Amino acid sequence: MPNLNICYAVDENYIEQLIVSITSILKNANINDILNFYIMENGLTEEQKYCFNKLKKIQKFNINFIKIDKSDFIKCPLLKENNENYKDYHVTIPTYFRFNAPKYFPILNKILYLDCDVIIRTSLHELFDIDIENYSAMMVEDASNATEKERLKINQYFNAGVMMINLNYWRQNNITNKLFEYAIEHRNEILWQDQDIINKVLNNKILSINKEWNYQYFLYEYSNAAELKNAKILHYAGRFKPWLMHFESSIYDIYYYYLSFTDYKKKIIEYKLKANNKSLKNNIGGATTNILINAHDEDIQAIYKEITKLYKEIGKAYKDIEWLLNNKIDASIAYLIKHIDENNKKLLKK
Repeated sequence: MPNLNICYAVDENYIEQLIVSITSILKNANINDILNFYIMENGLTEEQKYCFNKLKKIQKFNINFIKIDKSDFIKCPLLKENNENYKDYHVTIPTYFRFNAPKYFPILNKILYLDCDVIIRTSLHELFDIDIENYSAMMVEDASNATEKERLKINQYFNAGVMMINLNYWRQNNITNKLFEYAIEHRNEILWQDQDIINKVLNNKILSINKEWNYQYFLYEYSNAAELKNAKILHYAGRFKPWLMHFESSIYDIYYYYLSFTDYKKKIIEYKLKANNKSLKNNIGGATTNILINAHDEDIQAIYKEITKLYKEIGKAYKDIEWLLNNKIDASIAYLIKHIDENNKKLLKK
């Protein structure tokens, strides 16, 4: 079996997501897969690094941490810095770390770059078996391809969250310098950061593969159960993420499933409670508003009755929450995972 060389870029803010992503690889790997993980990081503690070694009880693997100097990327633009509407946008400087991939991986011919917000649901050996000798990279078309390729005046626009990098091609064609040069020269024109730069610089030299290898569920205008079931890599692209946008979703449950095998499993309850609380607030707020808008003076008693009824529903919901908190944390997680498994057997590939 060939070596499956996989890299991520991370800072201290995305450790949980990275560990969950790696867990999904381990849970779905073939027994003979030789897995080598390379973590391009800035500022991880020894305690955080130790969390990764605990995953070896799932499947054996090798892991290397590569300390990156963020100052090398100081001139690379971030959407949150250039656009007031995106000041809370989740993308940070580590997204640019892969620009220096040939420098960080001098003896490798190719490497698979993954964003931390992806879940892998199959062995990756099939992806590594695809020949990319004559291409700079291999990627999946972005969900917004039609709009973005027109904006950048290119033939096709790809999502950079799953990217097989041909390191030999990058070395032979000086790709690293070209990426940095474009980032600096077109700083004020760039919208989607590294993804724009990669698409522009590597235009016509990217091998396009089926979207099952980077299924951007929340970005697609239309998704169906068959596509989701067949998705080999599920990408929580965009703002809808289990740890950011809290609501009940079977797609989120896939993330929680793999989270349950990590030291961060207690987060499942936190995320579930936030989702339930948000749903409760939305339902009560909407119902109360509708009552008041449609009310007349003589309806005031009815309004109080309706509000009282709603508060009773709040009380019941918080009793459920109290049950979760008062029981042992592992028992609570077991209860949630059992519920997830029962409702998502068709979605979860164990």
